[in-house]
Amino acid sequence: MYRILIEKKAEKFLSKQDSKNYQRLSNSIRKLADFRQIKNLDIKYLKGKFKNMLRLRVGTRRILFTINETRKEIRIWLIEDRGNIY
Repeated sequence: MYRILIEKKAEKFLSKQDSKNYQRLSNSIRKLADFRQIKNLDIKYLKGKFKNMLRLRVGTRRILFTINETRKEIRIWLIEDRGNIY
């Protein structure tokens, strides 16, 4: 199980969401802690300026994160709408 760390920019985006979207995003973030066992998460490695990052798709939102295997940490860097993030 991985420890989840959320950066300020991602935290700020979450705080501005209505309760329905907040619940949906926070549930997906909690699932990331066990992402190796959960197979139905839409996770992909990114290219270009976000190289070495992964993204989790949650509806029209994207959660960008990195994984530190040695420390067993997932750091969430950015959460945005699809059109605003890429």
